[in-house]
Amino acid sequence: MRQPALPLPPPLRGADPDSFAHDTVVRRLPAIAGRVLTENDLDHQAARAIAALVAEIPSAPLRPLTDHAAPDLALWQGYLAPYAGQDWLAVPWFLAETYFYRRILEAIGYFQPRVGAYGRDPYARQKRMGLEQTSLAGLNDEPLPLDAALRGALWGNQADLSLWPADTSDRPGGATLLADDGPAVLAHFDTLIARSTTVDVVLDNAGAELVHDLLLADALLARGLRVRLHVKAHPTFVSDATVGDARDTIAWLAERPGPGATAARRLIAALATGRLTLHDDWFWTSPLAGWEMPEALFHTLATSGLLISKGDANYRRWLGDRHWSADTPLEAVLGYAPAPLLLLRTCKSEVAIGLDQARVAAANARDPQWMTSGRWGLVQFLTMATSGV
Repeated sequence: MRQPALPLPPPLRGADPDSFAHDTVVRRLPAIAGRVLTENDLDHQAARAIAALVAEIPSAPLRPLTDHAAPDLALWQGYLAPYAGQDWLAVPWFLAETYFYRRILEAIGYFQPRVGAYGRDPYARQKRMGLEQTSLAGLNDEPLPLDAALRGALWGNQADLSLWPADTSDRPGGATLLADDGPAVLAHFDTLIARSTTVDVVLDNAGAELVHDLLLADALLARGLRVRLHVKAHPTFVSDATVGDARDTIAWLAERPGPGATAARRLIAALATGRLTLHDDWFWTSPLAGWEMPEALFHTLATSGLLISKGDANYRRWLGDRHWSADTPLEAVLGYAPAPLLLLRTCKSEVAIGLDQARVAAANARDPQWMTSGRWGLVQFLTMATSGV
């Protein structure tokens, strides 16, 4: 199995005292379930199933899924088997979160053809509000410079609707880089452009972040690169982007006057010619670590000139959501990556590597909650990748 060169530390768990993971399990997940109830016109059976889900948190053991028509049912049987009898706090936090969002879909009948909420995104209202609040100020008819496009994609990750719902004003302010490999990334782009190769982008949130990610794709396409966008196979983590979200966002841009519509026309043309493509895979909605990636997906990504990973949840996946020391070298954990890897992330969980201890100490002094506040960003670039070997 491909995995980090170092021994694996324990995973983050909700049982960790005074942790963000604990707060997520006992407070945030029930609150998110409550928003699903209030923001959707659900039938009595679905509402009762969501109420039952909330009642299980945090002390009941994680039970098997019961929506037998679901195409990922066998996968989830395998994910849950090692944790039989364990409750929401005992299992790894990443498993608890991904399982929670999958249970929401089970509750509403997302995969059940004869149920009223079949195929319905329970977070559609939040996504729509987040998109409508997106500003296109500063955009012109030309594709963005690559450095500006990268910065927009990074700080767009602050728009996380699972943490800061679209209808509240409680959102992170400020933006401070804790690690910045931007110059090395731009130099790498020169090599990619000369080869007219492919860039893969693993997307995170819909809404404002997805707008910025599409503008990054537009900038890459304008420089002769091909772009593959990787999205979630179903709604999850409230605002994570699906194929439908990507297409809806391009349509939204097309309706904006001026530069937005111009960018949308370029994106639509690139989709038509296959230079821009959309891909989903069950791996991205699983609780698996990056080194547990299926072979087919690994080999697809290994053909990439650059793999751009967006956001906090994807960052956690690459690191296995484990208690690494913050000064652990990137290559010691991520050397298994299928291609050169660029991590664009605003910090919203208590996991990080590749950081200088002096800078971490300075961040702690300025903002004791820097790991979860969303006000600190990372641009981390690893060229030492296995590239399919």
